[in-house]
Amino acid sequence: MVNNISSYSDAVAQSIIVDKEIKEYINKHDRDFRICTSCRGPVLMPIDIIPSKPGDIKVKIGDNTLFMSLFQAEFTRRIHKSLLTDYTDYNAVCGIETG
Repeated sequence: MVNNISSYSDAVAQSIIVDKEIKEYINKHDRDFRICTSCRGPVLMPIDIIPSKPGDIKVKIGDNTLFMSLFQAEFTRRIHKSLLTDYTDYNAVCGIETG
C-alpha cells in the first residue's frame, strides 16, 4: 500500500506545471519552499517558516524541492507567479499589523 501512495504522489507531482518565475525564484533563493494556505489564499513560503509535512508531495526544482499537501496538489494543475509574496514579512500576507 505504501508503494501505491508513493507512486500516486510521484504521478501527481509530475503532472503539475510550475511557471518559469516560480522556478527562478526558488533557484535564486536556493532553498526549499512549501505552498501553504493563508488567510488570503495559497502562498509560497520557505520551509524554515512553514515546515513541510510527511504527506506532502515533492516537486523537484533544480537542487531544491517545492512541497505541497497532497490534498492541494489534487486540485492544482499549475503553480504560477501569483503565489509569490515577500516571505520576509509573513504577517503582511494575513494583514496582521505588527505595530
